Amino acid sequence: MRIEVSQLPPAEYSGNWRGHWPQRYQAGRIYGLAVFYCCVDYKNRLGDAFTPIQVARLDLTLVYPVERVRDRDNLIAMFKPGLDAVVRAGLIAGDDSKHLHWGEVNIVVDPGQAPLTIIELAEIAEALR
Repeated sequence: MRIEVSQLPPAEYSGNWRGHWPQRYQAGRIYGLAVFYCCVDYKNRLGDAFTPIQVARLDLTLVYPVERVRDRDNLIAMFKPGLDAVVRAGLIAGDDSKHLHWGEVNIVVDPGQAPLTIIELAEIAEALR
């Protein structure tokens, strides 16, 4: 399943960010709600055919408007409110290591599409767990 969110994860969730917690909370809340509503929209379009993924592989693509060196670990940390929203929307069973395996974290530079977060979730077969 592929979810597209027309925002990037909040920089306030980077390990390098220095600021006050209310700013971080507000930025995470805004981004989390955007991801949540996109996930619910996806579920509603499938209707009765939707079933939550028990063990998922998550591939994340972030589309930025400008080229810059970015740290993969910080990008994963910045995505925390989005990941919580995916779980809260019921697309995957949980975000612990039993239910979620991180796949690729890709960075694409495309000023025409940016800002954009692409979340791709795939069920991991029993034999591959």
